[in-house]
Amino acid sequence: MDLTIIDNIIQKGIASGLFPGAALGLVIQNMSPLKRFYGRHTFTPWSRSIDSYSLFDLASLTKPLCTTMATALLVQRGLIDLRQSLKDFFPFVARDKAKITIQHLLTHSSGLKPWMPLYKYLYEKALKVPDSPLDFVCKIILNAPLFFKTGQKAIYSDLGFILLAQIIQLRSGLELWSFVKRDLFDPLGLSCIGSYHEQREFLAPFVPTGVCPFRKRMCWGEVNDLNAWAIGGMPGHAGLYSCLDDLLVLLRAIMDCCLGRKVAGWTINQSTLDLFVNYRAEHPSINWALGFDRPSPKSSSCGHFFSRNSIGHLGYTGTSFWIDLDAGVIVVFLSARTFPFDKPEDKEKMKSLRIALHNEIRKLTHSITKAG
Repeated sequence: MDLTIIDNIIQKGIASGLFPGAALGLVIQNMSPLKRFYGRHTFTPWSRSIDSYSLFDLASLTKPLCTTMATALLVQRGLIDLRQSLKDFFPFVARDKAKITIQHLLTHSSGLKPWMPLYKYLYEKALKVPDSPLDFVCKIILNAPLFFKTGQKAIYSDLGFILLAQIIQLRSGLELWSFVKRDLFDPLGLSCIGSYHEQREFLAPFVPTGVCPFRKRMCWGEVNDLNAWAIGGMPGHAGLYSCLDDLLVLLRAIMDCCLGRKVAGWTINQSTLDLFVNYRAEHPSINWALGFDRPSPKSSSCGHFFSRNSIGHLGYTGTSFWIDLDAGVIVVFLSARTFPFDKPEDKEKMKSLRIALHNEIRKLTHSITKAG
């Protein structure tokens, strides 16, 4: 398989300063995964080369791979119903949010704001927090005014997944990371995927994500997202790290389960996962599956050739995955777009690179998947 065009796209991204290095993973049906590594952890020529042990800050890939999977496990065990509303979990919820359901949170149609500077409440204002940081910020979220009417559209929101982390803790009796590690990742034999709080003492494998103006230091083995950093642990929307190998194992397990294949160590039933992956909201403007993104009608980051039966997600730091369930194709791209500085103009450059990359990959894999 000639990957010259794909290699060139990524090498141009490095040469332009968009990111110092990257890892690419590709699964085509039942073939062994193809893994490619490019560049270094930083732009300095003596820094560590990207390799199979490099740990990337997955940012919002935490949402589908941790929070959504944990929710699926609790649904499977009868501990959560997707139609349950926030009032079933938070007795202090304001009236305008009482009818927000788990489904609304997972599809970003709750009406909650996209984001709030929760880290400022915890640090800049020097408030004495009587509860745990997660309890405290959930109360702030639930007392803030709605951004739009619940269920009428989808606007991507970190806040809904922070609430989900608290709901998972309430129903499982464990913090999100402890629960998903014990009941999902450990049975799969995943060893490098983890929470930054557990792994940051060994800094060498971590890919730095850039200078944080608020913390006034380089984020290296420390989660890039400020709210996740301030809350601590894994608060639902960010905080997950992984190497390429573990991520490919996890994503292949998700794909194989969806396709009815047996997966050793996998703990989510096909019927449960189908409920999440195949979910369609009643409102036509809501394109999300439960916890997973779908290709958008125009200018999708997965390009033009992924089928409608595809799921994926992006991470702010420069990470992404897409699974085409019709073709049996998985594409994982890991980088640190925010290094050394998070520049607004780089967002559009990254989008263009992702589209070009996925287009070329699907062109390359088309003949193989068609034959399969």
